[in-house]
Amino acid sequence: MIIVPVDNITEGMTLEKDVASTSARDYRILLTAGTVITADMIAMLKKKGIKSIVITGEEEKNPAVPPPPDTKEEIAKRHIGLALSELDDIFDSKEIKEISQEAVRKVDRIADDILSDISNDSSYLGTQMIALQNYDDYTYKHCLRVSMLSASVCEELGLNAADTKDAVVAALLHDIGKSNIDHEIIIKPGKLTEAEFSEIKRHPLIGYNLLKKSGQYSANVLAGVLFHQEKYDGSGYPTGISGEEIPLIGRILSVCDVFDALTSNRPYRKPWSVAETEEYILGSCGTHFDFDVAEAFLQAFNPYPIGTMVSLSDGRHGVVISRNKNVLRPVVKIIGHNSGETIDLSNDFRYLSLMVTGIYGGDYTVS
Repeated sequence: MIIVPVDNITEGMTLEKDVASTSARDYRILLTAGTVITADMIAMLKKKGIKSIVITGEEEKNPAVPPPPDTKEEIAKRHIGLALSELDDIFDSKEIKEISQEAVRKVDRIADDILSDISNDSSYLGTQMIALQNYDDYTYKHCLRVSMLSASVCEELGLNAADTKDAVVAALLHDIGKSNIDHEIIIKPGKLTEAEFSEIKRHPLIGYNLLKKSGQYSANVLAGVLFHQEKYDGSGYPTGISGEEIPLIGRILSVCDVFDALTSNRPYRKPWSVAETEEYILGSCGTHFDFDVAEAFLQAFNPYPIGTMVSLSDGRHGVVISRNKNVLRPVVKIIGHNSGETIDLSNDFRYLSLMVTGIYGGDYTVS
């Protein structure tokens, strides 16, 4: 067995191990073990960003120079690709009767990878969420996105490692009960009938029972799956509990679940923008969401980081120079015509009705 950097591959070499893509959007086996390498294959491997392959043969006295270590971004992409593939396997069933030991191990590893990648890369959440939003909306992809958001909210709330991992695991499995709901109802493009919605409302309890039956999950994880559709004012389901009666993990998953659902594409509507969705979350505190959890979410997933160029509702453009506690109301410096004015959208009473309407793609120089 010899590890060969991609630049040193020659025609006629024989693969000893499969070569898989590193792209989260296109995760698959590119070449299988036993394949004899051709020039076209070499070009394809380079195009796909493969750094090295393993070929058959004995180690030489002067072995090939080992490939450089993967970057944090490359590691994260590989983790996402594996997560998508393994979650697809877990959710790909007309009716899940039980959670297998293999599925338990896979979910645990995915959770560990997510937590490791987030801790190693401050840009992880934003870049991976954007990449995953480009997928068709399958349940398991939604669950993966919700798990990433949940991890960041837990960090913002200062939760310990055990509770944070429980939240990530619960998020990965929060909709697994939908596997036992009529698929035609799940994918229906229009408004659900009362009977159909009653069926949908069964999924938290179905998921809870599946996980409880496995005997592999903590009470905290079970609570996250069971209570993620509850609302702070008691109007949610399946139990109708309210306020802090809803376990914290359920309140965290609720915000993250709604955010991802609203910002994802649906057959019957276009996705909401991040800013629109966060305005909705802020306006739903005390009814749908716990205020403290919603605030932590907004801090964790700030739509307007410092340096972002934005458009304002009066037609002007600016750059965010600092943020306020309400991240939807940052301090903006006007650019372009009549540039230089600084506006605090949170505290400047001259502009109470002024708001950020989106990201600006201009190229003005900020002075």
